[in-house]
Parts: sequence; C-alpha cells; structure tokens
Amino acid sequence: MIKFRRQNALTPEKDAEVNINLVPLLFFVVGYVAVRALLHTAQTAAPDGDAAE
Repeated sequence: MIKFRRQNALTPEKDAEVNINLVPLLFFVVGYVAVRALLHTAQTAAPDGDAAE
C-alpha cells in the first residue's frame, strides 16, 4: 500500500491524503502470468496428429 499525505498549515481544510492499494494488481499479474504459462505448456505438450507417422 502506498500512502501520500499533503498538509497545508495555512488552510487545514485543503489537506489531502491518497491511499493506493497494489495488492489486487499483484494478484491479477501473478494470476495472468500463471494462466499464460499453463496455456503455453498445454499447447506445446499437446501431441500433433502428424507426429505419430
């Protein structure tokens, strides 16, 4: 998680805080890479019909 906080001493009502949670993005990237690797393995491991000759 990334936190950014900006404080304004003269006008406290303009204080800003931003929180960015990167955990969902991490899960998506890991899942995408895993599925892509599995599909690539399944495609290369599948026997061809012509290879039996």
